[in-house]
Amino acid sequence: MKKVIFDVDGVLLSEKRYFDVSALTLWEWYNSPLYMGLSQEPVRANLTEEEIRDLRARYWKDDEILQWLKGHGVNDNWDMVHAHIFVTLWLMLEQYAATTGQIRRLSFDTLRGVRLAGIFLKNCDMPTASDVLDVLRDTVPDGASKDQVFEYLGKAAGESKGGQALVPYASLDSSLWHLHVDCFQNWYFGDDLYRETYGREPDNPGKSGFLTNEAPLADPDDIRHLFQELKRRGYDIAIATGRSRREMEIPFRHYGWYDEFDPLYISTSTDVDEAAALLHRSLDKPNPFAYYLGAFGHYPDRYADYADHPDTFKQGTYYVVGDSLADVWCARSMGAVMIGTLTGLDGQNARAMFEAEGADHIVNNVMDILDVLK
Repeated sequence: MKKVIFDVDGVLLSEKRYFDVSALTLWEWYNSPLYMGLSQEPVRANLTEEEIRDLRARYWKDDEILQWLKGHGVNDNWDMVHAHIFVTLWLMLEQYAATTGQIRRLSFDTLRGVRLAGIFLKNCDMPTASDVLDVLRDTVPDGASKDQVFEYLGKAAGESKGGQALVPYASLDSSLWHLHVDCFQNWYFGDDLYRETYGREPDNPGKSGFLTNEAPLADPDDIRHLFQELKRRGYDIAIATGRSRREMEIPFRHYGWYDEFDPLYISTSTDVDEAAALLHRSLDKPNPFAYYLGAFGHYPDRYADYADHPDTFKQGTYYVVGDSLADVWCARSMGAVMIGTLTGLDGQNARAMFEAEGADHIVNNVMDILDVLK
């Protein structure tokens, strides 16, 4: 058996919209009176592409912070937003302690707590993206993995004068994380899909969403023909993505890709979260579990063995098509052939990373894998 497992973002669909929405989330979080309300800058839903580009440059330092985070295996935009918010709050609490001599024990368990924090911190200077990047570089060692990034941040905040109150909120399942993820999802899904997905009103309605405004990384019909050609050549195909089930399914159906796959071998973050709840452990990338689901299928009674004894289920050769360091780590963990695409955040600059990590093949875009998979 030969099976090709595709990542989605940076391989089939551009990551642009996710990074745009991460900037919009930070913009609303820091400025909207519903959240921290730190400035009088109005937050609205109908922005131009140029305005979105400017916000992304402002909060992510022309993507330098995103690139730094990806270099440490932090691939999920929710987690990227968390790193930005955590460091920003830490710096502002340090300012508050230095100027007032007081240590604020603020709570970020509810939106009311977030708004109250904004009131206390309103007179502090807003840290710049350069400030955030400096803290990340100074606090987190070069070789740290995704989980270690947040462990180091939490530890350092706890050892500082003003940041002690933030320690419970460093983790990627904290109440603070869930609050800003909710804000992100409203921007990305839009009001209608948000209501349909979560069964409740968004906290700050008025958004149309971005899910039907994606950017495929090749002509959608060409990508569909790629899937068909691989199957004609004797390859099985699968998906392993950090997107939720709905975030994957909507654009895949829109572009005519969904029916090319057996749903049994489509692995999304929704599926990984369900498995994590079943097994009571974290299974997020760079843990290769998402790829095991894509490779071996949705059989919940086997999930513990997927995680602990994956070699039992391996048959033939597996190929991982991905754009990031986390994909390389996953491919290596499962003994798969790694095909790196140069269509992620780093573009052609990712070649050096793939070469340093020993990727088996490097291609300019997903269509070029046909030259590798004969």
